[in-house]
Amino acid sequence: MSVVRLPEVISISEEQLQETAGQFGVSIPKHDVEAYRILLSGLDEAAVAIAAEEDYLPPLDLQRFPRENVHRPVANEFNAWAYKVKITSTKKEDLNGVLSGKTILIKDNINIGKVPSLFGTDVINPGSIIPEYDATVVTRVLKAGATIVGKGACENFSMSPSSFTNAYAQVHHPLEPGFNAGGSSSGCAALLAAGKVDLAIGGDQGGSIRVPASYCGLVGLKPTFGLIPYTGIASLASIVDHTGPMTRTVLDNALLLGVLAGSDGYDDRQIGLPQPIPDYVSELSKYSSHPATAIKGFKIGIIKESFDMAGLDDRVSEKVKAAAHAFAKLGDNVTVEEVSVPIHKLAPAIWTIATRQGFSEQGVTGQNPLRFGVHDAALNVALSSWTQEMFDKVAIKNPAVTNALLGGRYIKNKYPGLTDKALNLARKLKDTYDSLFDTYDVLITPCAPTPANYYIFDEQDDIMTKISKAVGTTQNTTPFNISGNPALSVPIALLPAVEKPEIKLPIGMQIVGKSFDELSILKAAYAWEQSLSWKEF
Repeated sequence: MSVVRLPEVISISEEQLQETAGQFGVSIPKHDVEAYRILLSGLDEAAVAIAAEEDYLPPLDLQRFPRENVHRPVANEFNAWAYKVKITSTKKEDLNGVLSGKTILIKDNINIGKVPSLFGTDVINPGSIIPEYDATVVTRVLKAGATIVGKGACENFSMSPSSFTNAYAQVHHPLEPGFNAGGSSSGCAALLAAGKVDLAIGGDQGGSIRVPASYCGLVGLKPTFGLIPYTGIASLASIVDHTGPMTRTVLDNALLLGVLAGSDGYDDRQIGLPQPIPDYVSELSKYSSHPATAIKGFKIGIIKESFDMAGLDDRVSEKVKAAAHAFAKLGDNVTVEEVSVPIHKLAPAIWTIATRQGFSEQGVTGQNPLRFGVHDAALNVALSSWTQEMFDKVAIKNPAVTNALLGGRYIKNKYPGLTDKALNLARKLKDTYDSLFDTYDVLITPCAPTPANYYIFDEQDDIMTKISKAVGTTQNTTPFNISGNPALSVPIALLPAVEKPEIKLPIGMQIVGKSFDELSILKAAYAWEQSLSWKEF
């Protein structure tokens, strides 16, 4: 590494130098102190120069996309709103777009310029993070004619598949108070399922679109890694960051996906995108008269190991297998068979080790990796220095965050190099799944292992009580975050809730595809949805 210039003034004291060295467990020999003081002072001089510059962020067009009535709602349906706002384009050509007349909800970890982001946590002072620009997905839906009506509450730091951890209020299932709406895109799921909005955009690092979709009877797609730009969205770990559409129907999912997909020129995750992006709606519309013909000749594999996961409800297992085998009765020359993928059982552990250090350093303490794109400095500054008060506060609401904070440091210190090995195994996992698509068009697994469970959050409950409702929830969703394959949850049935059998709640089937082959997934989901009634299956 070169030193570009020496400083005019020595600004680093010997005490600062030794304190810095001490963080690595070393000390600077006396005879080298002066040299390092000079060198670090040069770095300090460069830092001062950069700090004085105005940041370089994407432009925010408030004339084209004016913000109206930004507020925190007092009467909050299902506790699912983070903020309300009305944003509609003022340009006629936008208002004639494919999302014209549609209302849309944005997860509260996604930037909407001039609208505060809460991230589900009170560790950051409420209202202190106000984005200066719109996320790419926000700009794209506005240009397509949608009206943004607000931000959906998300789970604390987006680190829970359950809807109990938001620092401000528990998000309730729209069908029954006290039941889990799923997380971390909980507010989006609750308001969408209740019909309060037409569409929603969620986020998914381990199942945070698909689990709430499964619990609430929605269609939720985690697209191929990089298909939709993640620009302007709070990251947990850049290797598993996904954003995607949440809808009530498959056709709406295809519609929103078509608007969101494609390179934005900022996000360096976007490698190998298809050119051009398919017209998903037009492709599905070819089968509108006879939806089952969408899967003519399909070969469908049911991953055997996905049914051998701890905590999987036998009723969910039976329904998903029945739903998968129903494909054979729907389309001409459709084959459905079981396929063994032994590494699938290891995949949750691969995801855990590959991501834990990233969650701890990038997601919770704002230590962004050296990668290109748009960075949100204000958020990272707010997270850069943790105190005992912050740790205690988040532990009360969501001990999964403090567990990630500790776990990332533990892995880094006790097992140096293990994260790297897990990332190598993630390539093996992806290669294994990809090899199956030489034979199969799509793969099938359960999504969430149970219907939504019941829990009224109590701050006095111990850590294990709070966290137990989420244990095992993402065993079949995390594998495809770390492999990058697209995966969609489609509702297939209603089952009696374990805690209240008189209440019936949705369950989902997960359909997985080859990278960038969202179309095959959508075809399968569309054929199933249009040919069968999931509420009666």
